[in-house]
Amino acid sequence: MTNTIAQRFEQLISTLELDCNSFAKSIYANPMDIKKIINHKGKPSFEMVASILSQYPKVSAEWLVRGEGDIYRNKALEDYKGHLEELRYTIEIQRQLIDSYDFPTPVA
Repeated sequence: MTNTIAQRFEQLISTLELDCNSFAKSIYANPMDIKKIINHKGKPSFEMVASILSQYPKVSAEWLVRGEGDIYRNKALEDYKGHLEELRYTIEIQRQLIDSYDFPTPVA
């Protein structure tokens, strides 16, 4: 868990592979406001948080505001869906193997 809003902003900007100015531009904010937040000299406004969540819809509001969970929302669900697809593939391969096996005819 990243503890401060400043740390979360830094992590988000880094994860998005942006610099402070590009990030600010992408959310229609003043770069100085972003730098103040990162330097623990300011806090983001509601409008700024809303703009971030609007421009980057996969970012988790819970993570951004409270520092809880993963940086991206539904990450656990996406991981589960990926695992589910692997299981479906495995089952399909097993079915194909069973279907291709020539079982002996039972003798009565």
